[in-house]
Amino acid sequence: MVSVDAFDLFCQTIWRSDMEKITHEDEDEGAWVCICFNTPHTDGFATCNADGEEMEPDIGSDWNDLYVCNRCGRIIDQKDLSVVGHKRAQDADAGR
Repeated sequence: MVSVDAFDLFCQTIWRSDMEKITHEDEDEGAWVCICFNTPHTDGFATCNADGEEMEPDIGSDWNDLYVCNRCGRIIDQKDLSVVGHKRAQDADAGR
């Protein structure tokens, strides 16, 4: 049987290799549309660290322009809208 951590690592590897990208609404670059069809007006997105943990993007913090989708847990780089990781399922469920 495969451990949850091994499965999570496997999934992250696949997501990175495919370089998923989210999109935005046609005339509004700030209105992101995640692959799971989440938008800022539904479940929204939150600033986060590389592990998908929510954080404030304060001056001097280690925030790297990352956001987490509050629906599916994908971690998104706002510079190019690429999916760079995925919040662990148990962490995503605890945030709801």
